[in-house]
Amino acid sequence: MLYLLVRLADDAYAIEADCVRRIVPFAKLKPLPCDLPEVVGVLNFHGSAVPVLDLTLLLAGTPSRELIGTRIVLANVELPGAGSRLLGLLTEGATSVARFDDFQPAGIRPDGRPWLGPVAEHGHVFVQRIEIGSLLPPAVLDALIRDSESALAA
Repeated sequence: MLYLLVRLADDAYAIEADCVRRIVPFAKLKPLPCDLPEVVGVLNFHGSAVPVLDLTLLLAGTPSRELIGTRIVLANVELPGAGSRLLGLLTEGATSVARFDDFQPAGIRPDGRPWLGPVAEHGHVFVQRIEIGSLLPPAVLDALIRDSESALAA
């Protein structure tokens, strides 16, 4: 299966390519009042409101910087009863794609980080799969999408 590779410092992560709709340059985001620090705003993507999470903050604990290579990965996320919706993932290093057929369990998952999945070796580096559907609980993601639509309409 094909994956988008995301590099953060010395770590590498993989996002299933089938989930990725588009990768866009960093753009101005409309602020969204939210208690979640990883929610950085709303992207107007061809008239649709797309909430954007800072993937660098979630994975590395530091906010993404506005660099020439900073990108927003637009990924499809399945919501129970609502179908597929777009979620933006802000990252400094959406670098390339790679094919992986076999991920191995990563051991004990850190508490509060259900989005970290199994690992695979790529060259001499371990790549950890990101479970996009687990970045936020479905009810929180659904509310975030509704709030994003309201914020963009305002």
